[in-house]
Formats: sequence, structure tokens, C-alpha cells
Amino acid sequence: MERSRTRRVRILYLLLVILIGISVVPLWIYTSNMMARNREYLETQENILQSTTSQSLAREISLYLENLQQRLKEFFEQVVPLAASVEGNQYASDRRLREALQEIVTDWPMALYATVLNTEARGVQAGGYNAAADAFLRKALEAAFIAVRQGTLYQSDPITIVRNGKSEPVMVWASPITVGNEFRGMVAVVLTLAPVLERLQETRRTGLEAYIVDNSGRLVASNVPDKNVPGKDMVGVPIVQMFLAWRGAARATETRKFPLTEGNETVEMLGTYSPIQNVNWGVIVQKRLSDAYFVVDEMRRRTLGWGLVVILLNVLVAVFAAKSVTKPLESLTQTARSFAERQYTQRADVRSRIQEVAHLAEGFNQAGEEIQRYIGDLKAASDMNRQLFRDSIRMIASAVDAKDPYTKGHSGRVSDYSVILAKELGLPEDEVEKVETSAILHDVGKIGIKDNVLNKEGVLTQEEFDLMKRHTVMGYEIVRQVSQLHEMLPGIRWHHEALNGKGYPDGVTGDELPLMVRIISVADTFDAVTTDRPYQDGRPFPQALEILRKHAGSKYDPIVVDALHSAYAKGALHHYELQRKEQETLPQPTA
Repeated sequence: MERSRTRRVRILYLLLVILIGISVVPLWIYTSNMMARNREYLETQENILQSTTSQSLAREISLYLENLQQRLKEFFEQVVPLAASVEGNQYASDRRLREALQEIVTDWPMALYATVLNTEARGVQAGGYNAAADAFLRKALEAAFIAVRQGTLYQSDPITIVRNGKSEPVMVWASPITVGNEFRGMVAVVLTLAPVLERLQETRRTGLEAYIVDNSGRLVASNVPDKNVPGKDMVGVPIVQMFLAWRGAARATETRKFPLTEGNETVEMLGTYSPIQNVNWGVIVQKRLSDAYFVVDEMRRRTLGWGLVVILLNVLVAVFAAKSVTKPLESLTQTARSFAERQYTQRADVRSRIQEVAHLAEGFNQAGEEIQRYIGDLKAASDMNRQLFRDSIRMIASAVDAKDPYTKGHSGRVSDYSVILAKELGLPEDEVEKVETSAILHDVGKIGIKDNVLNKEGVLTQEEFDLMKRHTVMGYEIVRQVSQLHEMLPGIRWHHEALNGKGYPDGVTGDELPLMVRIISVADTFDAVTTDRPYQDGRPFPQALEILRKHAGSKYDPIVVDALHSAYAKGALHHYELQRKEQETLPQPTA
């Protein structure tokens, strides 16, 4: 009888298909569904964030402008009748007009300048800002004068002025002075929009670019003043075009994705506009799509990565499980074939098969013990690597200090002083560790400073000093390549900044300086003052403390300086003071 030609499938492959199918396929379906749901949720949250931010800004700015206009109305109602009762040629000498103008600029900080002009554009003015000296404001006042001759109120477009060294958006409002139908002159006031700009600046902490446009698409204010100045035409931005399409009738908030061309690059953006009621302006907030959905993309990448790892493990387990089942069957198959070939001496050792299953269980137990031991080894290796990382950082700092014999041990001492200050200020342990690491690396940028500048005796030239100041930026650029050290970057870049903004490299001031930076700045200065340098002898610790106190509040944080005084009084610096005194008896380094 001819044997059947039916194609047979090995049981090993059949079991593999079944095991992989019941483990991998459901996992893949579940992972895909979860990724899709999470992506939709996270994208919705980002859209809600933008929508909420723009609506909040629009409401606050609308209220601010309403208050502004109400105050303006009261001002005009007070001054216009008063001016109408005075002859035009007496505006400059009238005491009541002068007092009324002085009152508005004194009691209302938003009013930078106020004036009453007769038909010859002469009169009285008040205010701390000289509008006549500003060419743009002067033109706006001239335009206002021409406009109010028609008997209507005038409101200018936003104008940028420079006050106290900073750009500031302002607007001009004006009202005609009339008696009957006769034009007698103009009352005008220059109001700042600085509070609006400050509110926009607050949104930068969320990574959003926010700005305001009027109903013609021109910029009113922006939280990126270096990029966008008031008066700039924003009609080319698609999200602005969506707002303008309502022709001043927009009443709802809308969020859209849109392409934005910046130079030769086109980037995908996520933007939202909200109308500012009563003025037909719009608040726009936007962010690069890659930044807005960064968490979404990161979640997807991690989920796919771990999903593939789990799937691979499932496949390996399925192969192992299938073989553990088919191997005993292969032994029985061999015995059956022997019997079919009439070799009856072949026997199946059932006991040996049971022993193999037991051995397999023992093997799993041993594998568990090996895995546990391996995890322990990994933890020990992790701790060792962490210590190695810390030691490597100190080694790098020591190598930098070694470039200058006068700064030997400087980074280590600054780190020790910073830790003492951080603990004295009550910082948690993890923050103390960040301060310590940042302080160790604060001068790492000096590795890029030429030795002839770094080791020069005497006063540096301006060019050399400018080069020396570069070590803060060099250190920042070196360390920012290590993602684990990103939280330590402020201390490296800004440890030479001052509260009064006269430090370097960025002139950061006041509360913009993190506490980490303020701590390292005090510790760095304290060590510099108490150690010998080519240009000065080290001062005793008490004298150095008084020097720091002298500059507290202007250059250094007085709270941190007080903490250093407190630590010294408690004896926390005693060890370092003794070391300093011992070093005074040792031979000094030579050039």
C-alpha cells in the first residue's frame, strides 16, 4: 500500500505558532490600543493647555483694557471740560490744568505722559517720560492732533519705546477739546502696555510663544520681543489668518496645527487664538508641534521599545516551552520507529523522562537564583559606577585646578563650602547633591583657557579678562552634553552672575538666579578671597566673611551670606580654617 503523500507539520512548529499567537498577538493588540488611547489623551491635554492659556490671557487682558478705558474716560471727563473753560493761550500757565495732568501721571503708574494742547499745539504737559524727545511718540501725537480735529477720540497703534534700558509697548489716546462746534485743542495721554507684556512673559515658563495682534494683523505685544516687535505685520502666520478671517467678529477659541516658515525652514506648529472682547484683538499662543507632542512621541518610543523586548522574550519562552514538550515525544517517536522496524530491543525510559522534567524544574530554580544574584551584582555595579562617576567628576575638577598651582583644590573646597551652605539652608539631600556636583564642575570651562592667561601674574588686560570670562560658557557647553548633568548647568554658567545684573556671562538678575547659583557664587568668592592668588594674598576667614557681607544684597544673596556666617559660628569651617593656617607656613608656589 502506497504511503500517504499528505504534507505533515512538525508538532514543534505547531506549538510555537499556538504559544506565540496566544502571548504575542494579544500583547501587541493591547499595546497598540493603549498607545493610541494615550496619544489621543496626551494630545488632547496639550490642546486643552493651549486653549486654557489663551483664554485666560484674553480674559485678563480684556479686563485690563476695560479698566484702562474706564480710567481714560474718567480722565477725559475731568480734563476736557476744565480745558474748555480756559483760554487756549493760557494752557501753559493754568495751575488747575497742570495739577490735573500731574495728578494722573502721579496716581496712575500706567500713564507715562499727559498733555493739553491748544490749536497751535502748545500747552502744558506732565509725566516722567519725555514723549517729545521720542521721534515715534512725537509722530503719534501729531497724528492724534490731526485726528481729533475731526471731533473724534483717537487711539494709536502700539508703539515701542525704550525706558529704563528695556523695550516697552505704549499707546496714545487723545480727545478733542471743543466749545460748541469750535475746536479748541487736544487732551492726550501716553499709556504703557507693560503689564500686558509681563503677563505674556509668564507663559514662557510653559514653553509657549504668546503674542497679541489687532484686527488688522499687526503685533501689539509679544513674549519674544527680540523676535517680534510691536507693529510687526503678522498676517503671514496661518493661525493669525484664521483669527482675521472672522473680521473682528471672533467669539470662540480655536486650536489648529499649521505650517510656519521661518527663514528657509518650515516647521509644523500647534497654535490657539482667543479673541479679546471689546477691542477686536486676539491672543495667539503657539509651540512647535515636536515640542508640544514631545511627551507623546517619547511615550510611543518607549512603549514600542519595551513592547518589542517583551515580545522577544515571549518568543524565546515559547520556543523553550515548545521544545520542552516535543523533546520527550521525539524519544517516544524513536522508540516507536524502532518497533516499526522490528527492533524490539529499543525501550522508552519513562523514569528518565520524569527525571528530566525534575531537572528542568531545578534548572528554573537555579536560573531564578542566578537572576537574583545577577540583580545583586547589577546593583553593586551600579553603585560602583555611580561612585566612579563622582570620582571622575572630581578628577576632572582636579585636572582643571592643576592648570593653575594657585587654585589647587579650589573646586573641591568650593564644593565642600557649597554643601555646608546648602545644608545650613535646609535643602533636601537630593538638592544638596546637585549643588555639590555643580560646584565641583563650576570651573571646568577653564580647561579651555590658555595657560598664559590662566597663570598670568598681575592684572589681566581687558582682552585677557574677556577670554577668562569665557570659562563659564565653555563649562556650560562641555557639561550640557551629559544629560544626567542638565540640572547642574545653572551653577556652571552663572556662578559669576550678580543680583544686580552686573555679573557675566548673561547679566542675569535677582530672582532669575536659582538658589544653586547663589550658593556656589558665595562659596566660590569665599574660597578665592581666603586663598593666595598671584594678584592678592589670602584673607583670614573672618575678614573674608565681612567682605561678603559688605556686598550682600548687591552682588550676593544676603540669606546665603548669613548662612555662611552661621556655619562659621557653628564651627563648620573650622577644619578648612586650620588647613589655611597650616598652608601659610609652607613654601609658596613659584611661577
